[in-house]
Amino acid sequence: MTLHLPLRALLPLLAATALAACAHEPAPAASTASAAAAPAQAAGDADATRARAAAMAFSTRLRERLQGAMQAGGPVAAIGVCHDDAPRIAADVMATHDVRLGRVAVPGRNRNPGHVAADWQRAPLDAFARAVADSAPAGEQVAVIRDGLPDGVALRMMRGIATEPGCLACHGSHLAPDVQAALAARYPDDAATGFSVGDLRGALWVEVPAAAR
Repeated sequence: MTLHLPLRALLPLLAATALAACAHEPAPAASTASAAAAPAQAAGDADATRARAAAMAFSTRLRERLQGAMQAGGPVAAIGVCHDDAPRIAADVMATHDVRLGRVAVPGRNRNPGHVAADWQRAPLDAFARAVADSAPAGEQVAVIRDGLPDGVALRMMRGIATEPGCLACHGSHLAPDVQAALAARYPDDAATGFSVGDLRGALWVEVPAAAR
């Protein structure tokens, strides 16, 4: 099952573990089928909770680090955080939550060569882009993938990354000369400029290993 839903639509369906869980409550009747499904549902909720927690931890830590860098050294310092600190934050979050995670850009608009979307990430990105084109908030786009996964993967989740006002110093259409120079030095093939506030820039993805339950 793959869900492509705005976060606002997901929340009423997910109860206490909401954001990325599958919106199916077990039936109250104590039938054989419902009893058998309950452990699987509980495992699925745990996987979604793990993915949600990892995504929140990464996003929170990176945002705090970027805000501190912007206050201390402006956009050029923030570029250094994205280049040097973001991979370290991701590695720590992956180890803590026993997941795999990363970021991908919308097709053709990546800054980091490692942020090109893989095959499985393109369909959710396309769905996010269509929703945003219809005026849905980019940051509220969520996809949860539970079926058709490769061996060793229990769940995949993606959340849209919105272009916020603070992003424009490094991702907008008009960059300061020192920002342009810093980007050219670190990302010579950069294609992640020209965005406006509210645009979809990409997505944060999380994979929960099948053994991590």
